[in-house]
Amino acid sequence: MRIAVQAVSGIMLATAVAKGQTMEVKAASCSVPDIQQAVDQLGKEGGVVRVPEGKAEAVGTVEIPGKVTLRGAGAKKTVLFRGGKTKPHSNQPIIRINKGEDSRVTRLSLVGFREPKNAAWDSGLFVRDARDFRIDRCQIERFGMGGVYVTGESRGVIDHCLFVDNFKKTINNVGYGVVVYGPGTWRKKVVPGSKNAVFIEDCEIRGSRHAVASNSGAFYVFRHNHVIGNDNSQAIDAHGPGYGSKRGTQWIEVYRNLIEKPVGGSMAMCLRGGGGVIFDNEIRDYKGAISVTLDFDAKLDWTRPYPIPDQIRKLYLWDNTLDGKPAKPTISTRSAKHIKRKRDYFLTELRGYRPYTYPHPLTRKKRKRD
Repeated sequence: MRIAVQAVSGIMLATAVAKGQTMEVKAASCSVPDIQQAVDQLGKEGGVVRVPEGKAEAVGTVEIPGKVTLRGAGAKKTVLFRGGKTKPHSNQPIIRINKGEDSRVTRLSLVGFREPKNAAWDSGLFVRDARDFRIDRCQIERFGMGGVYVTGESRGVIDHCLFVDNFKKTINNVGYGVVVYGPGTWRKKVVPGSKNAVFIEDCEIRGSRHAVASNSGAFYVFRHNHVIGNDNSQAIDAHGPGYGSKRGTQWIEVYRNLIEKPVGGSMAMCLRGGGGVIFDNEIRDYKGAISVTLDFDAKLDWTRPYPIPDQIRKLYLWDNTLDGKPAKPTISTRSAKHIKRKRDYFLTELRGYRPYTYPHPLTRKKRKRD
C-alpha cells in the first residue's frame, strides 16, 4: 500500500491512498493548539491524531468530534498539565468529546492544578452526548470535579485507566474519579445488562473522594476495578434527586471490584437513589460495606409519604463481602419508613439478569492503525 506524506503548517500529514483507509495526522507537539490543529485537519471523515511524546501546559480545551481517535505516545510519555496560564477555579476540561460517535482518547496523561488556592471545578475529560466513546490507558490526576465527567445521552467505556488523587483535603473540591450525569430525565424503561450505559472497567482509582458518582437519570456500570485509598467519603456513590439535579440516579450495576484501604471513608458504598444490582464485590478495611439511604440534601422534604421520587427501589444485593465475611446493607434510621427489605431492596439475585459482555466489545474492536 502506498502512503502519501506531506507537511501542512508544521504538521506531518500521512494519508492512506487506498480507498477505505484511515487518515492519520501527527500533531506538531502535545500543546493544545497543535493537537487541535491536527484534529481539525482530519475533517468530517475523522481518523487518528498521533500526539508525540512530551509535556505541555494545557491552555484551553481540545475539542474532539466523532470518529476521531486521539492517541498519545504513552501515559508516561505524553503529558498535558494545568499551570499558571489557566485560573484554578476554571471549569474548563483539557479534552472535550462533544456529541458524535466512535471517539477515543488513549495513551496519555492529564494533570490538574498542583496547589489551587480556590475550588477547582475542572475535569480532565468531559464527555457530552457521545455514543460508543472510549477512554483507555490514560493517567488522570488532580481534577476538582472529576477525572472524567460524562453527561447527557452518552454511552461508552472507560477502561484500563489510572486515576490519582482527584481529592485532597487541602483542595476544596468534590473529588470524583468518574462522575456520570444522565440526560436529566427518567427513561421509561431501563434494560439491566444492556449496552446503553457508561462503563468503567479494569481501572485503578486511587485517592478519590468518590471513585464514581452519579445523578440526573444516570445509568452506569462499574466492574472489575480496583479502588484504593478513597478519602473522606464513600467510594461508590449514587445520588438521589438534589444537589442541583431534578432527577436522581436511575440504575447502576456494580460488580467484581476490589475496594480497600480507605483514608477517611467509613462506608465503601452509599446508595441514595434509583435501583440496580450490586454483587461479587470484595471490600476490605471499611467499618461498613453498603449504606442504603435517602439522599442528604437538606433542601429535600424526606417527611413525604412513601415513595419519595427517585428513592432507592428495585435494588438487588448479593455475594458481597467485607473483610471476608458476608456484607450486609445498613439502613439509616431516618430512611427506615421509606426503604424496606423485600419491597425496595432485596438480598437476592435479580431474576433473569445477565451482565453485559465483558470485556466491553469496544475494547476489543479492531481499529485500523491502532
